[in-house]
Amino acid sequence: MHERPPIAAALVAGLVALAALAGPVPAASAADQDGTGAEAGTVRDLATDPEQSRQLAYPHLPTGVRVEAKQSGLVVTANPVCTGLVWGCKSIIHSSGRVFDLVDTTNGYTVPWPSDWREGESRDAGAVYSAAKDWVSWWWNSRQPAALGSVTRPYSARSLTATVVSKDDAARTARVTGTATPKASIRIGGSEVTTADQSGNWSYTVTGLSVGANSRTFQQYIDGSYKDQKALSVTIVDPVQPDQITGDRGSATLERGKATTVYSTYTPKRAFTTPSGRVEFTAPTGTTFAPGQDSQRGEYRSGSSWRSFGGDSLVNGSRSSDGRTYTFDLGQRNWDVAQDQEFRFGLRVETPVDVTTTTSSMTGHLSGSFTGGTFDTTATTDTTVADQPLTARVAEVDTARRTATVEGTAPGVTTGITITWERNSQETTQRVEPSDGTWTVDVDGLRAGTNTVQVEAFAGQQSLARTSVDVQVDAPTFDASVTFADDVTERATVSGHGVAGARVVLRDGSTEVGSTTVGQDGTWTVRPAAPDRGGVWSLTATQTASGQPPQSIGVEVDYGAAVRITSPGDGFVVSPVFPSVRISGVAVPGAVVRLAERGVPGSDLGSVTAGADGQWAVSTPPLPVRDQVIEAIATGRGANTTTATVSLSGS
Repeated sequence: MHERPPIAAALVAGLVALAALAGPVPAASAADQDGTGAEAGTVRDLATDPEQSRQLAYPHLPTGVRVEAKQSGLVVTANPVCTGLVWGCKSIIHSSGRVFDLVDTTNGYTVPWPSDWREGESRDAGAVYSAAKDWVSWWWNSRQPAALGSVTRPYSARSLTATVVSKDDAARTARVTGTATPKASIRIGGSEVTTADQSGNWSYTVTGLSVGANSRTFQQYIDGSYKDQKALSVTIVDPVQPDQITGDRGSATLERGKATTVYSTYTPKRAFTTPSGRVEFTAPTGTTFAPGQDSQRGEYRSGSSWRSFGGDSLVNGSRSSDGRTYTFDLGQRNWDVAQDQEFRFGLRVETPVDVTTTTSSMTGHLSGSFTGGTFDTTATTDTTVADQPLTARVAEVDTARRTATVEGTAPGVTTGITITWERNSQETTQRVEPSDGTWTVDVDGLRAGTNTVQVEAFAGQQSLARTSVDVQVDAPTFDASVTFADDVTERATVSGHGVAGARVVLRDGSTEVGSTTVGQDGTWTVRPAAPDRGGVWSLTATQTASGQPPQSIGVEVDYGAAVRITSPGDGFVVSPVFPSVRISGVAVPGAVVRLAERGVPGSDLGSVTAGADGQWAVSTPPLPVRDQVIEAIATGRGANTTTATVSLSGS
């Protein structure tokens, strides 16, 4: 370090003394600074700078430090304090990993929000330091920070919205929801009624409304300052008005011998939620209501569709002893029906086969009240009894058994029905009697493809009507799959699906290796003897069924790799010193591998089960020192046996 000349040192000391007598120097005004937020020269940290002995200006802890969170950023206000020979006094701000050198904070300096500082998030805002300039450099002291403390970034201002989502005329209340700046104060007449949540959503129930139009203005305040407002109007109607529901007129067609759902429909003149009252339905002449209808959900119209109510709208049903009337109480639930939105109830009406009155009506007398209205009305549904036609349809087909169930309806006066079809290529006729206007029959001996069934209805000996239905019988699936038991001594299982009663033959080329008959459940199984060789055994399964051409499919039976000896190789010399030989190789995983000397009855040199990777190894007992052939016999999955040999030498 260079020493100051004595005269210069004395001069400096004198200047310092004068500056000390003058006291601390306030921050330079904007007129004293260059206005750029930085000045020429190096800002040195007197806590670490080795040149501090040359320092003539001294920074101290700033005073009057405060921070304000604004939309644009952190506004830092501080008075930097400097002493000595001061040519300039400014501030340095450290915030969120950023440094703002030599800035004027006396009237507030705005530090922009970093991009990763989220709205509503609180963080340590950092610190502010004083920086003093002598005639050489700017100086600051990293050991004298004025902490800015924790600051919460404000939410961006949003416009206020408000919507009336529901109202209760009887209670004279309305529920209002909307959006605003998160955490904003929502007020009416300057008084807070609620606050927006972190997502900006808010809701409030307005009370004390009057019949007629009611205006309310909601105001948004952010940090205590007025932002904007939204005016709403809520109309409360007179709560009691008569004849608020009218019964509609409709029509329905009844079928003899059947239960038909007949609807009574109503239209409200005003919206309602929870009604009270009762309804009484009267069945058309000559008919009765089906029992067991003691509760009804009902339906409401939504556009062009009818949708079920969310709960029982009619409860405590009571059917008269003659079945002609059904009465209900109105369910105490939220029906939530809008003005002019139709709703209806459907009851099952039973029409006897021999009913004589063919035109009548079902009525539904509805009476009661709801908030703001009463009702006493009757819905009328005109009914006509139509004599049902002769119909036939396929109810079920059993492809494996080549049978089908055919059913249908018949006119009310039908006494018998004949059904004609081809059973195993022979025309067959069966007669059945209808029950309650319906009939059913099972037909068998069908062929694969289309089978036409003729149906004719009779009243005594008189033919009433004819119809027919086609029964489509698909050829049953003929397939095969292969499975192996965990026990390697069990044969492979080849099984599949086919035509019940068909013959299935399994062949290797032209050689038959197994056969069976498809069971009544449409399945078959064959367990062929193993080919005693490695790899895939390609077989053919052929099905022969009566009235159908033979079907053949390929079957791949994969027995896995044949056993191999990989060590030692042929010609390995048996040592008289170490006569025991370790023999190893590969086989199908799980195979049982046994070693023996070829040509020596009863020879057993050890056995082992091949691992999951097919590897196996056996250390033999001491072997005679002579030429010999060792054979590995492996029994793999499906009882498939393969062999491999290695020749050992005695010299």
